[in-house]
Amino acid sequence: MEEGIIALVREARALNSKVVSVPRLLILHSLERLGKDGAVYRELKAGLEMDDGLLYSNLKALQEMGYLQEKEVKLGKKEMASYHITDEGKEALSVARVWLKKV
Repeated sequence: MEEGIIALVREARALNSKVVSVPRLLILHSLERLGKDGAVYRELKAGLEMDDGLLYSNLKALQEMGYLQEKEVKLGKKEMASYHITDEGKEALSVARVWLKKV
């Protein structure tokens, strides 16, 4: 087998396979771009055009991995969950980007 492919396979073992999914990469990328303020659920849903089940399950999975943090924010009279990427999330996204560029 070609040496480059073998190297890619070996490097793939260092990736967190739970991060390398399109919805999770989109969520992490979006929150990284938004910075410390992050985004509330409805902004993510509208911007990423994901249905509730897909978005919610992926947000929860990323939180459990320590890649996102949730905090309550008050918008007008409503309290809403706001999400932002952690340093660990940024690192995992960076590793995934490097590997994806090689593929």
